[in-house]
Amino acid sequence: MPFTLQMLRTLIEAHPDRASRLKVHVEALETTIVGEPARCLERVRALFEATHLTIGPHLGIVFLESEDFPARNSRVFKALDFALKGHPEEDKIDKAIKKLVGSINGTIGALAELSNIPGIRHGGSLDWNTLERQHAYMLGGLCDTLISFLFDIAWGRASDDTMLESRYEDWDLFNASIDDEYDEVEIVGSLFLPSKILYTLDPIQYEAAKEEWQTEQVNQPIES
Repeated sequence: MPFTLQMLRTLIEAHPDRASRLKVHVEALETTIVGEPARCLERVRALFEATHLTIGPHLGIVFLESEDFPARNSRVFKALDFALKGHPEEDKIDKAIKKLVGSINGTIGALAELSNIPGIRHGGSLDWNTLERQHAYMLGGLCDTLISFLFDIAWGRASDDTMLESRYEDWDLFNASIDDEYDEVEIVGSLFLPSKILYTLDPIQYEAAKEEWQTEQVNQPIES
């Protein structure tokens, strides 16, 4: 029986400009849940990582290459505004939602811990009792609901002044990928790095290239 991430597919169809990069991960997770449930955790993590890279820039978050999965997720949650402004019980609602968000963040942290255990993320040995289809269904439903919720909150509550530019020095690996592809530019005896020139003279194109590079990193096959 096929498994469909209905809320995420609806999101991608309604807002391809926001969520199109999730499509490949959604399709991979749906296929894995039915055909290879033991690898579901790997697909779930990749889907959340793609979500971070999509929502983060919209919220003005500049991720560091050294940040791990839980740290990125925590920063996304902290940047979101869950409050119901103007409600007479605003304070109580705020406290309750913060508890709920903390529980959700704990769930994501648990996913990260599981995926960092050698072999578990990729299904492990055939001799092990790995995640079965029931677990895969649970993780798929979690992704479908939570990621759709995060997208709705991010685009519904983000303010215009949260958008921040990336700092050049925070992206050594991306900059190196540009510098490896293009030659240094020499002007009257001085040499300039291609990545630095792009960052300084065309920051919009720099950001676009960085987002494409990030997507490629997420989509790379994971070695066992």
